[in-house]
Amino acid sequence: MMELGGEVYRSVLESLPVGVYLVGQDRRIVLWNSGAERLTGHLSQEVVGRRCAEGLLMHSGADNAILCGDACPLNATMRDGIPREVDVYLLHKDGQRIPVRVQALPLRDEYGALIGAAECFDVRVVLPTAAVAPRAAVNLSMDGVTELPDRGAALDWLSGAVGDSAEASLPFGILSVAIDNLDGLLHKDGRNAVDAALYATGQTLRANVGPNDMVARWSADRFVAVLTNCTARTLAAAAAMLKRLATSEAIPWWGDLLTVTVSMGGAVVRPGDTPTLLVRRAEEALEAGRSAGEGAVVLL
Repeated sequence: MMELGGEVYRSVLESLPVGVYLVGQDRRIVLWNSGAERLTGHLSQEVVGRRCAEGLLMHSGADNAILCGDACPLNATMRDGIPREVDVYLLHKDGQRIPVRVQALPLRDEYGALIGAAECFDVRVVLPTAAVAPRAAVNLSMDGVTELPDRGAALDWLSGAVGDSAEASLPFGILSVAIDNLDGLLHKDGRNAVDAALYATGQTLRANVGPNDMVARWSADRFVAVLTNCTARTLAAAAAMLKRLATSEAIPWWGDLLTVTVSMGGAVVRPGDTPTLLVRRAEEALEAGRSAGEGAVVLL
């Protein structure tokens, strides 16, 4: 029978497509695999030897509460040896919030004593989505700053979605999302800081919608999110979640953290809508929400 040594096990862990990291009893990271690098943006050499509680991932729940200390699933598993599974949001190195499912597993020696813990995590789908994407979901032109589809691609996508809705009564909604006071950020921290805020916000929105939804850069301070298989009720719930997540970003900037707030408004497709009419209604809803006060999201 083939015997497997420690280096073989380590090689397997390193090559798994999901994120995996191991900590010892002092909660210092001893292994950080390639999947963890891909999902978080942190390279192994940047994190091995550091404590996992040093604000690397800043896992948070749906209410944005940070899950450190007693609320940390890895910490709890190290105390009692019981595996745990929980849905959280991790903070990417670039500042965006990524939805992941985390499994915390105890590590024991040959005598059964707890010697550490392992955390496995992978991206999870947050919002329901249609079985197929709109007809215009190919050959998208991209925005260089946010690495998202640009305005032209969004209009093409919306044309396909409007056509599908008219033919098959497939509901969908659109959100107009604006970063507040980008001019103030520009004057205080410069153009690169603005670009970092745009990138993190856009990627947070993209990570937290369905695989057949679209998030695109619409204008200097604005995004559109097109959510398939979406009614007014589900659009309102999605808007509240996305607004909360985008506002909880912590974007690294020269040893400091930038934070942003967003405003948004939405609209659900109606018979006779065109892409232009639909976006216009969502933007009118955004301005109405701004007038209604902090935290308000209006749908028209």
